[in-house]
Amino acid sequence: MRGSRNAHPVDYSGTVIRRVDWSKELPVVRRLFRDYRDWLAEHAGASTGSTSAVPVGLAGLDQDIAGLPGVFGPPAGDVVLAFKGSDLVACGAVRELEPHVGEIKRIYVRADHRGPVFGPRFADACRQRARELGHDRVRVDALPTMASAIQFYQEIGFKPIPAYWAHPVPGALFFEWTAGDRAAPDRASRRARPRRAGR
Repeated sequence: MRGSRNAHPVDYSGTVIRRVDWSKELPVVRRLFRDYRDWLAEHAGASTGSTSAVPVGLAGLDQDIAGLPGVFGPPAGDVVLAFKGSDLVACGAVRELEPHVGEIKRIYVRADHRGPVFGPRFADACRQRARELGHDRVRVDALPTMASAIQFYQEIGFKPIPAYWAHPVPGALFFEWTAGDRAAPDRASRRARPRRAGR
């Protein structure tokens, strides 16, 4: 979700972020999850150097798709969508892991909305929805090759934590954000990390 710091900021004021309307938009969510599945099948295989771990993760995602809204529906889950006009540009799903602990999954942001302006705004919307659902802590995981995503999560306040589930991809990383903790990331560590384009 990064962009050039030298470029003029893009105005995303016309992009509307809102909760999914499950009574009308279940097919939209199902399509997005399927698109995410296709991406994961390709990306996870590249991350591990083999496809041996991929079917395990895809099987769980297939169950999520078949059972929608399932854990991503009421009372402890939801899906957040972003639209530019009638075009869907971003989505993120929230589910409960345990009482007061939620997880953000299935993050998708269209290429023209990735960067330092819209990315934090959409992440805040997902975290706010998690808070509304009663989750004081919010977790995410990332594949080891998702360098830009890993950097982004840390820059918006997510902190590394031990694995909270048996991720099928070796080297997967795990992060957590705690409500009220909006302290800026350590600037020295930010300078030490190489800058990477895209997400």
